[in-house]
Amino acid sequence: MNLYDLSVYWEPNHFAEPWPPKVELSTSEEQAELLAKKLNIAPSDFQDGLALAVESVSAEVFTHIGTHCDAPIHFGPITEGKPSRTIDELPLEDFYGDGVILDLRHKEPRSGITVEDLKQSLAEIDYTIKPRDIVLLMTGYDKYIYEEKYLQDQPGMTGEATEWLIEQGVKLMGIDTYTFDRPFGAMVADVKAGNKEALFPAHFMGRKKEYYHIEKLGNLDKVPVRHGFKFCAFPIKVKGGTAGSVRAVAMVE
Repeated sequence: MNLYDLSVYWEPNHFAEPWPPKVELSTSEEQAELLAKKLNIAPSDFQDGLALAVESVSAEVFTHIGTHCDAPIHFGPITEGKPSRTIDELPLEDFYGDGVILDLRHKEPRSGITVEDLKQSLAEIDYTIKPRDIVLLMTGYDKYIYEEKYLQDQPGMTGEATEWLIEQGVKLMGIDTYTFDRPFGAMVADVKAGNKEALFPAHFMGRKKEYYHIEKLGNLDKVPVRHGFKFCAFPIKVKGGTAGSVRAVAMVE
């Protein structure tokens, strides 16, 4: 079995994060000084005078950095008439299953991915979605993660396309872009032009029908098959969390 890492880094990359995390390393030497004070011992009491190196991570939107899964509570407080579930309440079984990659690299910048786009991509690989499939949308924008266009020009899912996948029995879906919807700038431009429905239609579909999605996948093009592989992406167990970081992996026999 070959494993393919479909995750991107936690890193202070302003091209990929509107609120980039601050990741600071505290070396073994520095930690010897700090930890010695806390433990009321001397730095030299540590073997070779070295303690355990650590890093601190801080960000305005801590759980929504790097490759992560958005939980229903992120979309709104109520889903299908019931309180929305948090990331720690989602069953692990939903994060392991049969993966399907849909090639949408032809989509124009800032455009919406439609139901017809999904059907065409499925026809190209001669595949019919079955319940519990995990659908991964390949736009190719992970290749621009260190460029301005990553946040500005990605295509994104429409509400209708998101609902269509849910209706096929898909619970978990993912995309290799910053957000599941179109870029913030594209949505705001439409709102200012008078379309109040333009803001986060894919996210807000999660208020009507429960589903969850992974954002900021990478390397989908490295997986040698488009279906017939296993996918897993177990989220960090953040109590009451709106999201959890995942290590997304495709497993191909």
